Amino acid sequence: MVLAESKRRAKLILQITAMILALLLLASCAGRMPAGQDKRDDEARSEDALQPEEPTEEPDSQPGTSGSGESVADSFSAYTEAKGELVTRLSNALANNPGTEFDSMSLLNLVMVDMLLPASVFGAGEEAASFTLGILGAQNIVYTEDGNRYSVKYDNEEGHYEVQGFYNEAADALKCAVLADGKEILSSEYYKTSYGYAGQIFAAGDEGSSMVYQLTISGQDGIVGISEAAAAPSELTGGETPDFPKSNKEWYAIEGIQVTGVTADGREISFEYTPPDDNN
Repeated sequence: MVLAESKRRAKLILQITAMILALLLLASCAGRMPAGQDKRDDEARSEDALQPEEPTEEPDSQPGTSGSGESVADSFSAYTEAKGELVTRLSNALANNPGTEFDSMSLLNLVMVDMLLPASVFGAGEEAASFTLGILGAQNIVYTEDGNRYSVKYDNEEGHYEVQGFYNEAADALKCAVLADGKEILSSEYYKTSYGYAGQIFAAGDEGSSMVYQLTISGQDGIVGISEAAAAPSELTGGETPDFPKSNKEWYAIEGIQVTGVTADGREISFEYTPPDDNN
């Protein structure tokens, strides 16, 4: 990302960090809110809603829930928790291995870009979404949902923002887009797979300086791939292999205690990392 875009996002981090804490609390109680409390405003629904591929078959479940009965917020929270654990393991391994300490910084943006996604309010209803964003200083908040499509619009001192989402309940997959003043600055998606998760983030920068982050998660193991990109990559299908992030110029993998990868400057790495025993 270019410097100007990075500065703009950095100014949001303090606000959004507080948002994440509020969203975690909201996600835990959203499932207990009666569906009748949702207040929908049809006239305010975005005409630019995200249009990912529809599932070919609709399961016999209520909108916003997967076939397992989980809500979209539950699904998003499960994915972000699994991704957070993977990124933490990889970051700690790189930071504590001689010669790869600074390579761990490559994973920082993977955490920061997710802070722009208040997807935990999806399915919670207009009142809860407005309360969550309102206490953080957001104004002119408009929340809408239509089946498995969601939109949250709000204003702050940086401008006008909209977060759009589509939840494919049959596949347990979520695709989101973040728009700033009408321009898409971020897209994020994940699929539940047979081995765990496949995920992808595209962070748009100015003058073609954009970044792609691709990852697969299998239990505590996984791979993170990072590349500069001139355009957004193809959407995920759910059929991605566990090692598809290795197609990126830079990637890091952890399997058990074995860490491998290729750094941003092309160095191949391979070492064993055993986390310290907290009881010692």
